[in-house]
Amino acid sequence: MKWQPWMASSGLLLALAALAAWQWDEYGHECDLARETVSSTADSVMNALVGGVRSHRRLGQFFAENIQGVLDGLVHSKDVRAAALISEDGKTVLAAGATTLVHLQPPLVSGQNWQPNGFRLIKTFRLPSETPGPGGGRGGGFGGGRGWGGRWQSRDDATSKSFAPGKTVAAVLVVDRQRADLACRRAAWLRGSIVAAGSLVVLCVALAWRASVRLAEAHGRERSMALEARHFRDLSQAAAGLAHETRNPLGLIRGWTQRLADAGPGLPDGRQQVQAIIEECDRLTARINQFLAFARPSEPKLERFDPAEVAAELTVLLDPDLSSKRVSLCCTVGLRGLGGLSPSGPSAAVSRTTIVGDRELFRQALFNLLQNAVQASPEGGAVEVALTRTVHGTTRVEVADRGSGVPADAIDKLFTPYFTTRTNGTGLGLAIVRRIAAAHGWEVGYTPGVGGGAIFWLDGIHG
Repeated sequence: MKWQPWMASSGLLLALAALAAWQWDEYGHECDLARETVSSTADSVMNALVGGVRSHRRLGQFFAENIQGVLDGLVHSKDVRAAALISEDGKTVLAAGATTLVHLQPPLVSGQNWQPNGFRLIKTFRLPSETPGPGGGRGGGFGGGRGWGGRWQSRDDATSKSFAPGKTVAAVLVVDRQRADLACRRAAWLRGSIVAAGSLVVLCVALAWRASVRLAEAHGRERSMALEARHFRDLSQAAAGLAHETRNPLGLIRGWTQRLADAGPGLPDGRQQVQAIIEECDRLTARINQFLAFARPSEPKLERFDPAEVAAELTVLLDPDLSSKRVSLCCTVGLRGLGGLSPSGPSAAVSRTTIVGDRELFRQALFNLLQNAVQASPEGGAVEVALTRTVHGTTRVEVADRGSGVPADAIDKLFTPYFTTRTNGTGLGLAIVRRIAAAHGWEVGYTPGVGGGAIFWLDGIHG
């Protein structure tokens, strides 16, 4: 069907799209994890820096030197590119590292952002208020004077005012983002490789499917051409046989007619001669009808039907032949050969089973096989129709008799037109059966019966 390639292509494209969407989601997840690692590192360093600033504030006049040392130590690590401590007005800065990345533009508020050169984190906090020392002064000294506040102001008045107790300052960190970018690039390469590999697999599957479809089509065309060639070969042989079968009746008809013409109306046995002419005409008509049945193209109209019902219909049709030879007919399911035959009646009840095919063509094929079996059966014999399931889920229909069987030298010639082992046979019955089987894609064959007789079978029938 024409829609099947589109359905298969759509399914493969949907699978590839689902794979790409999944890998894109995984890529985003891995990038988020890498950025979260950088952000967590920046938070940890910032907390350590703020804690250090608060503790170093108690060192009095050495605040700037100590804080600068802390900042220098931070930027020596491989993760921190720049660190700074900025006063509230932005005029006083203690910084280390790549200070151009700090962007000293007040007002500075707490926050974070990703920049091309790194991850920037800002945190504002208030310096602790000074507390009186144990000696009763205003600071941490023990001498009772002005404490460290006075000593801080004596060192640098501007710095003292900017970083005085209770002032708000901003700590700025710029953390290197190269490892996060590298992790994202690796994730992109990995996920892209997976999508590319998936695309390659989908392409290979599509090519393999296309090749298999073309191979199946080629096999189908080859089988069709072989069947057609065999049919033409059989047809030519059948035409030759028809010419032979037609010549003799025509000769007889002409001879009897000539005698009637020469003798005139007073011929004593004229009625018998006319009857002989009629019989030969009927015989000739039957041959031509059989030839047409064989040569006519068979286009099966598939339907589901019960073969046992067909066998029962044919039993009634063949009843005169069965009665004249006292032959019993039995239909069984799941049995082979004549071991399960009950000769007490013409038919027996069977379990229902259905097959798919052209009911009329199947009826014609089964009629030909049954007619041959009845004609080959001895007086008081038996014919069995056996329906058996194969391991492939198909059905085999067997017609068995207890006749003399087929001679070994004639087996290869079975199913060819106008070949028969009976003196009164036409030689087209089995050829028509093979023609019907080929139209359905079934197989037809012959097997010698166990203990004598013949078994003709149709195989590959779908149920």
